[in-house]
Amino acid sequence: MISAPNLELAARIAELGLTEVEIADLLNDAIEDRTGKRRKVSDRYVRLLLSGQIRWPWPDTRVALEDVLEMSVLDLGFVPLGRSSSRGRRPALTLGSGGEGGPPVDRRVVLGMAGGVVISIAIPALPSRGRLGMSDVDRLREPLAELVAIDSRLGGVALARVASEQARRILGTVEHYELSTRVEKALYALAGEYLAVAGWFSVDADELDAAGDFLDQALRTASIARDPLLQAQIWNYMAMRARQAGAYTEAHAVAKAGLDSTAARRNPKVAALFHARVAHGHAFRGEYGLADRSLGRARAALSRVRDDTPTPPWLLFVDEAQMNALSAIAYNALGRYDKAEDFAKRDMDLIPPTGVRSRAHGVLHLAEARLGRHQVEQAAHDATAALDLAGQMRGELRQGRVAGRLRTVRRRFSHWSQVPAARDWIDAYDSALARSAAS
Repeated sequence: MISAPNLELAARIAELGLTEVEIADLLNDAIEDRTGKRRKVSDRYVRLLLSGQIRWPWPDTRVALEDVLEMSVLDLGFVPLGRSSSRGRRPALTLGSGGEGGPPVDRRVVLGMAGGVVISIAIPALPSRGRLGMSDVDRLREPLAELVAIDSRLGGVALARVASEQARRILGTVEHYELSTRVEKALYALAGEYLAVAGWFSVDADELDAAGDFLDQALRTASIARDPLLQAQIWNYMAMRARQAGAYTEAHAVAKAGLDSTAARRNPKVAALFHARVAHGHAFRGEYGLADRSLGRARAALSRVRDDTPTPPWLLFVDEAQMNALSAIAYNALGRYDKAEDFAKRDMDLIPPTGVRSRAHGVLHLAEARLGRHQVEQAAHDATAALDLAGQMRGELRQGRVAGRLRTVRRRFSHWSQVPAARDWIDAYDSALARSAAS
């Protein structure tokens, strides 16, 4: 029988902002204070509690949980032996408050665990009836920023469902509330943003059919909103999806359409991004001169960005570090591994430690370039760092773009099986994959 995750416990831990290791330490302290004896509660034990594999802890642990989390064990989702539980059913997203005429109550949705931390977002409530204003639109936008931030750190695996549900919820407000023309247009634009990021999260999870569906829906919504930046956002994700699928001609065509858009003409960040995407199209065709020229134009456009340049959340990633990463991709595709290595190093120098996904991609760009230059030992060192980073992400080694790239790197290392460093890395990868599958 598959255990249902203890979402009540996860939500309380998320609310307190504690990690599994911190919870384990606090439980040990609480048990020692009460009994005089120190237990060995571990972070693994906390994961068993969160997963629902332990439904009713030992008495000392139950008391410690209540002391540390300041809630009864029943409210924390634990069930006495012999009783059934409805735990694990997440409440449906609703438009209004918890009760007829009552005040709207925000709620928190637990998305899972990553890197030893509970990942959750707050879902703002809306009034049961009446008229919505721009302040309500701003509140409905708040989870979008949280989702984008989680994606930026840990990847988009399993985030698409939450984003698409928010889009459906927002579109439902058009039918349920009184709206001005301005608010209605803003709601369509916001729903389109949620659908667009749902498409991107699906791309990052390597779920390309779902990504296509979400992006098609986003385009229809964007046409109602008539928002040039939203359309550019969708085209960017469409180009990424096509490239991920190996449809390089399609990716190139979408990138050129984005470059010709109103948003690219008005916003240098958008122009920089699509110049780089066009460069990738040339690179995968082996057109070195054209790719190099497009990358130069991308950097020139980025240099025109000013403090007042409109930068919605999805566009925050377009910076010097990202230009270095996009350049490394292009030069690796062209077989210019010396240049790819140089840009990958520059990229790594600029990525903050909290950017787990970006660092994973960065060290893999570096590993691929060094394998191209037959620097197998150094490539194995880089790929080992990527293994560690992937273990902190939502998809770990099993799902998503980073996991797919690691599988590709493993195949490349298999061609160097005579080199001990390559054999050692393959063994390390296979062991890490087995552990990830068993967890």
